[in-house]
Amino acid sequence: MLTTILADNEHFHSTWQIDNAITAKSGGTLYGCYRQACRETHKRWRGLRDGYYQRRIAELELADLERQEPTERRQLDIQRQRLDLIEGEQVLRDSEREFLRFAGQALACRRALGLSDEQAMPREMRERLDAEFWEYQLRCLAAVDFITTGRLSRNVVELLVSVSGEMRQRLRAAILDADAHDKLVGWYLSHEPEMPQPLALTMPARELIECASERLLSPPANGTAEAWPYRLAESIASA
Repeated sequence: MLTTILADNEHFHSTWQIDNAITAKSGGTLYGCYRQACRETHKRWRGLRDGYYQRRIAELELADLERQEPTERRQLDIQRQRLDLIEGEQVLRDSEREFLRFAGQALACRRALGLSDEQAMPREMRERLDAEFWEYQLRCLAAVDFITTGRLSRNVVELLVSVSGEMRQRLRAAILDADAHDKLVGWYLSHEPEMPQPLALTMPARELIECASERLLSPPANGTAEAWPYRLAESIASA
């Protein structure tokens, strides 16, 4: 019974949390969702690389213990090491599940943005979409302020003052005009994040990560390091 309960324990986030409470909540716009999915994918890529390394070191240490003369203390150390490996394997599996979901989100968002799997996002495109993302975020922050406190927070006011040009005019009309408050709140409560359905990646997470690591370690074709980050996206796309 206890082993079944332990097996049912899910480390980290559920699929619903990954899609809604993390990427959609933090992203909002299609670019924002892609930006968040990239960050989460990278974080788990780094964590899994370290996890695979730590597991292999633990396996080697266990093999060393098992070769030594058996004593009561050594048997206790072996038992603890084996149980740690079993628990660590479950943690890795849940980390891999998260990694594949976030990577699937990122790839779906890239394609929805019109980017090919091997194409780096152009700087001009990134800057334009980033500005649109922050305009969206300011509208959301202001709407939440009106819903929760009935007035703008100091942070939102300072951000509004820092914006200039046409964006500032649009935000002033949408946020500072008292007659537009109900419209802004209605937009916030009815708006749905622009996140496409994540793609299901069929390649095992470890194989995918090792493939990406090999690509990152190999010299880039153009002789510079500029394209290296996109090799992870290429590896994901080929899964």
